[in-house]
Amino acid sequence: MSDDTKVTLRTGDGQTVLETTTGGLKAAADRLNRKPPMKDDPDFSKHNQQAYDVTAGELRQFIEQVEQLESEKKEISDQIRETFAEAKARGYDTKALKTVISERKRDKDELAEHEAIVDLYKQSLGMA
Repeated sequence: MSDDTKVTLRTGDGQTVLETTTGGLKAAADRLNRKPPMKDDPDFSKHNQQAYDVTAGELRQFIEQVEQLESEKKEISDQIRETFAEAKARGYDTKALKTVISERKRDKDELAEHEAIVDLYKQSLGMA
């Protein structure tokens, strides 16, 4: 069907209600399907700006807090490194110190089970 085909709408008793073309119907359908442009709502814009301001401020606080913690973590890491360097300078084996520190963090039962398994493996390999 071309856009210039005539279309007539009639009521049940034959009265003509509408005469148009298929192109006219398509144009009317397009107008009905289009959304009207949104009006600028100052209250909505103000609310969004306030939400953005609060979010930006909160985000800035989180970032600054993480940066501060990262700085503290670096300082503590430096102190730990210095402590190990001092222990090494006094003749202690730093690998052994790290192993002892690691084992002290673990549950005693879990540690005992682990040591028993390691001993069993060493015996199986003739290392004990």
